Amino acid sequence: MQDTIVIYKSKYGAAEQYARWIAEELQCPVLELDQVKKSDILENRNIIFGGGVHAGGIEGIDKFLKLTKKQFKNWFYAAHDSNADFQLGLYKPTKNIVFFAVGISLRDQQAREDLRYVNFDKKWLRQAECYFLDGRYEPEKVKGGDKTVISLTLKMIDSMGSQMTESQRLLKERIKNGCDLMDRSQIKPIVDRIRGDQPQE
Repeated sequence: MQDTIVIYKSKYGAAEQYARWIAEELQCPVLELDQVKKSDILENRNIIFGGGVHAGGIEGIDKFLKLTKKQFKNWFYAAHDSNADFQLGLYKPTKNIVFFAVGISLRDQQAREDLRYVNFDKKWLRQAECYFLDGRYEPEKVKGGDKTVISLTLKMIDSMGSQMTESQRLLKERIKNGCDLMDRSQIKPIVDRIRGDQPQE
């Protein structure tokens, strides 16, 4: 699609893979965030941005939004009632700005709510569309600060004891053993959204 661009920030490769799959389906350019210029966003109607989830944040989202902060605010304010919480299909945006987050625990509803709270807390971002995609975790590749965060996460989960939820138990298992939950079919709602085959999610 000539008016579409996919932008990603990926630390361990999962978000990049999804971004490339989406770009293949939509037949549009795909750029790593550090390669993106302001004009790439201004010149396209459909803008898809995605990144891996680290410590609750979507990697690169702040830098992405800063590229054209004033325009982003205008686009979202023009498209939505800024005083309302997100509602499916309520407003039609002047630009389709779609986010995706990649992680290994995003099927949990609380995790999704927490992610929205952390990443889309600004008043003008409350209506942002975000799709949640299953990622992968390879323990041997984790280093530095990420290793510390993972260690603290495991300690937090273990401290729950008998109150540990099934979602927490599953996350602990995936962290300890590694996992690959990636599936190309998960991009379908994003592709359909841009093609106009279904309403906003």
